[in-house]
Amino acid sequence: MLYTKIKDEEIDILREFYKDGIHYIEVKRRNRGCIYPKCARFVPKVKGYKKRVIIHDIYANGDTRIIYLQRRFICPDCKTTKMEDDPFSSIGSNISDYTILCILDDLKRYNHPFLEIAQKHKISATMVQNIFDTYVDMKRLYLPEVISIDEFYFSRKSKKKYRLAIMNFYNMAIIDILKDRDKATLLEWLRDIDIEERKRVKYVTIDMNDIYRDVIYRRIPEATVIADSFHVVKYVAKALDDVRKRIMFPYRNDHRSDEYHLLKYHDDLLYVKDTNSKRFLEARYSKHFHMYLSNHDKLIKLLNIHHDLKDAYELYHAYVRFNNRDFNDLIEAMNELEILINDFSTSPNREFNELALTLENWKAEICNSFIRYKGRRLSNGPMEKRNDLIKKIVKIGNGYANFERFRNRAMYCLNTLATHNYPIKLDDLKD
Repeated sequence: MLYTKIKDEEIDILREFYKDGIHYIEVKRRNRGCIYPKCARFVPKVKGYKKRVIIHDIYANGDTRIIYLQRRFICPDCKTTKMEDDPFSSIGSNISDYTILCILDDLKRYNHPFLEIAQKHKISATMVQNIFDTYVDMKRLYLPEVISIDEFYFSRKSKKKYRLAIMNFYNMAIIDILKDRDKATLLEWLRDIDIEERKRVKYVTIDMNDIYRDVIYRRIPEATVIADSFHVVKYVAKALDDVRKRIMFPYRNDHRSDEYHLLKYHDDLLYVKDTNSKRFLEARYSKHFHMYLSNHDKLIKLLNIHHDLKDAYELYHAYVRFNNRDFNDLIEAMNELEILINDFSTSPNREFNELALTLENWKAEICNSFIRYKGRRLSNGPMEKRNDLIKKIVKIGNGYANFERFRNRAMYCLNTLATHNYPIKLDDLKD
């Protein structure tokens, strides 16, 4: 099976041999003549042959080359010559259609770096990159009704260490990846999109970044901006953790103390939601305390270390309960949030006082996060999953010096319907 544009019966295999570990197959196409478009004459006469060596990766565990004896025809009337059609390559390359299509198919898998694909197909990594750059050019996708925006870490060596990904919330397709997360870049990207297309966007989910919010209100004023609930909870959890670290600081030189042990090694107990579960109440022997204690017992000891920690613990869980509620309307959510903001601002913990200012600044967008659209609560959760895969592409590729290549690779791999622009498909080849 030679996998060409014509059937195997139309190709004569003249000989096969091995040289320097490479499998060579010398072939010649059966003479079907050619028609000269200039004089509309059928010409079977052959002037000569051109020997071409083509990389044709038809065997899984071998380096294969096709030696193709390509005929050159000559017209007896106009004396012009014409080369026989190449059944192996549609573009006259020394790499066959089948090999290029297999490479492009391998490149669709995000966990296959360029070097690995090059080694598989017995060509250089530069050649694989050139194939990819030539035949994969991802265009921006059309804006849907709900989009998610989030940055991701790209490279410490790059001038711009963060890039910006824009995603369709519902099908998780990457709409585009921008070269940086600067305000000017996002403004320009949205400005270049037709206003009617921008009007289609009803909701935009973002983390608590003032730049993204300002740009959306400016370029898509009719859209509802939603602060990702996960990021808000993360900010509250950080405030609790900062209180814990502050309280632990005086015990830093007394590692054997109960206070240091609890604050250092059992801080995870502060974030447990179900403190009445059987596992949480089950007593186990503690080497440090030399007695049987449950996680509930340890939590009580932990909270009794300092009243600031207990206050921070209660505020954190109050916000978690607020975040997990289903409100009848946004007014009810706003009223509950304002009560929480007041509790944060009057807390003895400065960490929560500072956080209260942030929540006040974002309270409209936080309340918008309780909106359900087509049965789903909108958030940046799907965006975070996509960003994890994008980061893996960067890591597996050992970084990307060429941003456009990275952008094309990420969108090509992660968008299910993304395809290349090679002139033929694998289905067009005969086996």
